[in-house]
Amino acid sequence: MNSEEDEFRRIEAEALRLWAAQTDDDDDTQVYAKPWQGLTDEEIWSVVSRIGTSDSNVNPLIVLSDARAIEAKLKEKNT
Repeated sequence: MNSEEDEFRRIEAEALRLWAAQTDDDDDTQVYAKPWQGLTDEEIWSVVSRIGTSDSNVNPLIVLSDARAIEAKLKEKNT
């Protein structure tokens, strides 16, 4: 090959690279990730009260702690 053919191949390869880069970039696609929102204490108690419990000695700190642990696991799996 002579230098003119080499230059042509180089320009052709660069043009193909630029074309591929342009077609891979889809500006119409937008990914929107809604920020994580945890539950409030009131929301947790609303769910707990709907489930109900016959034990009047339920420790509210344990209930909230367990709910926060479940919430953390869900957040871990979904982010």
